[in-house]
Amino acid sequence: MDFRTTVKPLEGLSGTVSHDRPIVMMGSCFTDNIGARLQGELYDCVVNPCGTLYNPASIASSMLDLLYDRDFTADELFQHEGVWRSYSHHSRFSGVDRDEVLRMMNESAAEARNALQRASALIITFGTAWIFRLKEGNRVVANCHKQPASLFNREMLNSTQILGLWKKILREITARYPDLKVIFTVSPIRHLSDGAHGNQVSKSTLLLAVDRLVAENAATALYFPSYEIMLDDLRDYRFYAADMVHPSDVAVDYIYDIFRRSFVSEADMRLGAECARLVKRLRHRSLSGVADNEFERATAAMRADLLSRCPALQPALDRLTR
Repeated sequence: MDFRTTVKPLEGLSGTVSHDRPIVMMGSCFTDNIGARLQGELYDCVVNPCGTLYNPASIASSMLDLLYDRDFTADELFQHEGVWRSYSHHSRFSGVDRDEVLRMMNESAAEARNALQRASALIITFGTAWIFRLKEGNRVVANCHKQPASLFNREMLNSTQILGLWKKILREITARYPDLKVIFTVSPIRHLSDGAHGNQVSKSTLLLAVDRLVAENAATALYFPSYEIMLDDLRDYRFYAADMVHPSDVAVDYIYDIFRRSFVSEADMRLGAECARLVKRLRHRSLSGVADNEFERATAAMRADLLSRCPALQPALDRLTR
């Protein structure tokens, strides 16, 4: 007798994600978690080119900037306490040198655009239906950067608004990249600042919107059940981190395993395991600080062997060793 409900891998989608073609990921910090695991197996994965984004409107705006080849300019930045920031970006795209901040933003966007040209999958993770609008100009911001609450209005998007935003983007994607699959997911990370009920209302709104998007764009879009795996399959507080909000590493590994078995072929999973061993060696640092020549020669040989069998690993290796 089974005493839990298991979520099975999706069928018929093996090969959607592979080492041969790039993957672009955008969305909440759950995107960062899954993206890090893909990068750790040397998939050519561009993760959050504007930094971590949470709501569908901000992710949509970032996506449109990529599709329309729009560069960021100095007049989009603001300075606070000596640091230049953007309301379209996460705080990791901030700094004291305005030109350097712009360079980081535009180089990251260019990398994502280049990846989209050949990508097999675009993975979008919605975190919350709540948005903040800057009162001046009424624009939705991706990050408030700890500015005074008096500068913003807060509201919740409804599923119809989210559907309208993303139907346009899916049309643009289909026109430009007809072979690209858009994989939607809803982050299992809980937003409890609004209480348990408020979190569920927000997540339900996202789930309703994604369900309609996938139903109306079945040739392009599909849904991966990250949220359901966490709440219905794992369904136990031992699978949360100490904050009782974020999934633990064990939980993310479990969700990632179902993701792989849904979208990655058996051959690519075996290659990924080899790549993970190489990445572990490349990240190794001697405790003594003295170089181990034999270890380094063996690592170089492993790298050369993998590249000879799969030259497409080169971008991921370059990203790893920057």
